[in-house]
Amino acid sequence: MSGEIRIFRRAGFAWQCPFSRRELEAVLAAMRRACGLDGVSLELTLVDDSGISRMNADFLGCSGPTNILSFPPGPGTCPGTCPGTCMDGARGGASLVLSLDTLERECLLYGQDAAEHTLRLLAHGMAHVSGLDHGPAMDAAQDAAFAAGLPAAGILPD
Repeated sequence: MSGEIRIFRRAGFAWQCPFSRRELEAVLAAMRRACGLDGVSLELTLVDDSGISRMNADFLGCSGPTNILSFPPGPGTCPGTCPGTCMDGARGGASLVLSLDTLERECLLYGQDAAEHTLRLLAHGMAHVSGLDHGPAMDAAQDAAFAAGLPAAGILPD
């Protein structure tokens, strides 16, 4: 189905996300629209540090955990190790993988609100899913996605 949003969590992994599944779906739909990706199927997989460390090594050649990994739409861009395998890989879906362990650790280390930091990480991932690399264009896309995610999450901007 075109434009589908699916959310997975690793089996046996406790839900530690500050948003419900329904809230995450609304946030991702708003961010996807803000990034000009309406109609693109998207999946979000919530993992722990060990899960994202494996994917970080397998797909980016980096060791250790990271906060979010992004796989843009298109054949061959998504890992086959996500539970939904990017909408079965054939339909050009995009995928985000978020480490809730890293999210929690960063919130503690930097004194960040968990809900806001979650939105910032998802916005960052969505900007990458849009095909952007770090720089002014990505910053603008990330800011737009974050701004779109706030009301979808029920957060009033300052």
